[in-house]
Amino acid sequence: MSRFPIWFTVAIGGAALFFLAVPFGPGTSTGARAFFSILMGGLITGGAAVILSFLRDLAGLARRRAAPQPPIVPRAPPPDLSPARKVAVRKTVVVLAEHGVFAPEVPDPALFFPGVADMDESVKPDTILAALGELGHYHPGTDPARFMANLAMLDSKTEQDSAYLRGQIADLDRLAGGALQIADVAIDAVWPPAERIMPVRIALTVNGAPLTIAYDGDVKYASSHIQHALALHLDAAKVGRRFAWLWTDQGAWIAALPDGAVDKLNAALKLKPQSRCVWEWVSDAKPFAAGTAP
Repeated sequence: MSRFPIWFTVAIGGAALFFLAVPFGPGTSTGARAFFSILMGGLITGGAAVILSFLRDLAGLARRRAAPQPPIVPRAPPPDLSPARKVAVRKTVVVLAEHGVFAPEVPDPALFFPGVADMDESVKPDTILAALGELGHYHPGTDPARFMANLAMLDSKTEQDSAYLRGQIADLDRLAGGALQIADVAIDAVWPPAERIMPVRIALTVNGAPLTIAYDGDVKYASSHIQHALALHLDAAKVGRRFAWLWTDQGAWIAALPDGAVDKLNAALKLKPQSRCVWEWVSDAKPFAAGTAP
């Protein structure tokens, strides 16, 4: 039997009790008494139903909390890496570490095994650097920033608004480690631009000298004029370190490396201009704009 007839019966009974037991004022007609009795019977019955429903919900919640909880399903084990690729990871990490790519700490090569296993490609520096950002996924609690004080990513496919351009300058300032005294940065770039090509003009001072960087950039793709101009100033400072980069599908990984490190890195890792990736001095590369690949 459904609940509706029960509550209907209770409501009629409440209305009848109200009609018979409650004294109405003199002159109240029978119709008025019946109307108000039915109304009050309905209100009383509805209120009781709400209270009972609330009590049932509380009881159900108490039962669920007291019931045994389902077991926690453990995370799937990380993907395995073949012995040969483990050797390649160890060698690549050691070579990168020897030339100062990782700072302030050098990561344990085993941290990269799961991330590299997910990549169906030969192990090269771009593989390791791509897996660097996945360390927290495979090893919860591991902060990739521990190893990235000398690394910055120039994202080649993102909106080139003033905040991002300013961020590129800040990254290079950080990598230079005090060798570039950058101040008075003023960026003239209308955002959002009216067209795809976005004229950019940046005025700043570097080591006390004024510098202007001007180019026609692409609204969605990175240009390298900022990196090239500041790389020339780092070279001129003669501090024994230069900006180097490694281009990937995502963009360019930039680091400040000791003089001679690029040739040594490429030789040790067997990287050539026709390879999937290769280290290069930023100041030696021709600057490009508007998304033109280097």
